[in-house]
Amino acid sequence: MLKLRRVLKITLSLIILFVIGYFIYTFYQKRAIVKGVVHMEAESVLKIGIHDIKRTLLVDLISSPGYYWNNVKISQSKKDKDSVETDGKGIDLEPYSMVFYTMKNQQNTYFSTLKIDDSEAFEIYILDYLKKKNSSIENAQYKYAIDKKSKLVFAWTSNKLAIALSLDPSFEKCKPVFDDVLLNDKLIYDTNNSYLKRLISSDSHITYLKEDNEMTINFLDGKAIISGLWHTSTPNKFKSQIQYTAIPDASLLFYLDANFQNEENREWVSTFLDGISFFEKNNLNSVSLTDQMNGVISLSIKDATMQSDTIITYEYDDNFEKVATKSLQEKRAPVVVLSVGAHRGLNSYLIEQGALENNILKAIPYYTFYAQEDSLNSVFSTVKHNQTLESKTGSYFFNLDVDFENLQKDLEIPKGEKVSTLLESLRISARQESKDTFILKGKLLGKTPHINIISQLFFGLQEQDSIR
Repeated sequence: MLKLRRVLKITLSLIILFVIGYFIYTFYQKRAIVKGVVHMEAESVLKIGIHDIKRTLLVDLISSPGYYWNNVKISQSKKDKDSVETDGKGIDLEPYSMVFYTMKNQQNTYFSTLKIDDSEAFEIYILDYLKKKNSSIENAQYKYAIDKKSKLVFAWTSNKLAIALSLDPSFEKCKPVFDDVLLNDKLIYDTNNSYLKRLISSDSHITYLKEDNEMTINFLDGKAIISGLWHTSTPNKFKSQIQYTAIPDASLLFYLDANFQNEENREWVSTFLDGISFFEKNNLNSVSLTDQMNGVISLSIKDATMQSDTIITYEYDDNFEKVATKSLQEKRAPVVVLSVGAHRGLNSYLIEQGALENNILKAIPYYTFYAQEDSLNSVFSTVKHNQTLESKTGSYFFNLDVDFENLQKDLEIPKGEKVSTLLESLRISARQESKDTFILKGKLLGKTPHINIISQLFFGLQEQDSIR
């Protein structure tokens, strides 16, 4: 009996020491990982809690060992075939958390900073990595390289690596930030800084901060939860009640009331559209376009229809001259309805710019969109006849609803069945909560309610790949 008590005391003491040690480790890592990573003039920051995600998945493994046991063979065989050794790189590419940040005047670009522990090992690793990517190392006041396929730009010294993830990777564009980080050490080290303080206190799997605004994502059993609180620069930036039209019971429903009665909103949308090549290619001026709109837009998809498509082929006549011949071909198209709250002048403007001809929207080439107009809306639909739409009233100024299984039936996206067999639905919505704040909520549901959604997607996609 005394021996049993002694064993229990020793075991309990070890558990207590382990718990204390774990909390000390967590306390230290949460602070250490965010220091010297974010630029002093960062516009926003994003933290991916790698350790927190791993811990959540470990708990899920303990509660559902059978699921992981059945799926680990698929994952292991794929890892053995495709993976690259992660040891001996001279840098930790899977730290406690990954922290990224954005800078003003650097659109669609995220930056991060990592510490190089062993410069010789890192040089060997990065050279091997870039050879596989058919990229070369260049020299400035530090070394840099571009991985165009992965949209990454790297720049490094002997003790620090700066990374830029960009839709348009360019060293010249990123150079001012790299200079600040690598040459002038313009990074935040003070853990009392507002961004760092909130990143340290956040236990969410993904945390996004911009000024006083915050959005988080957490991966749970069967679902991912999105939550956010946003402060607006002007009171009542969005409406507390909106009206929109859509197809009833749509497999995809998106609507937004950007409230163009607030001139700041109209200007922001005009600036946003101005940077999109689609509008430039179709000769559409963003200011002229938004001047015809009231800010309400809805997109809904349900079922499918048949459309006639003109096919042009070339043949040679008796004189061996190439002659174009036209033929009609029936093709399947999803029933899509795009409704834009607008004055009657919108369609006239589209006609003037050549984007609308014979009541057909030429700006979208793959499907035929027929245009209709009344005093409140311009409607563009893949069906020629009047589509039955519902007028609805809601308290959310933004909403996205997706039924993945039905949407795949409507769109027939190649390889889209992978996602539709794993995911149930998605809903993201935003509501003006008070005169100077709005809240964002979202939920992504998986097919298996008792398994973490990350594991469902990871193993599910690998299993389908192995079957194929």
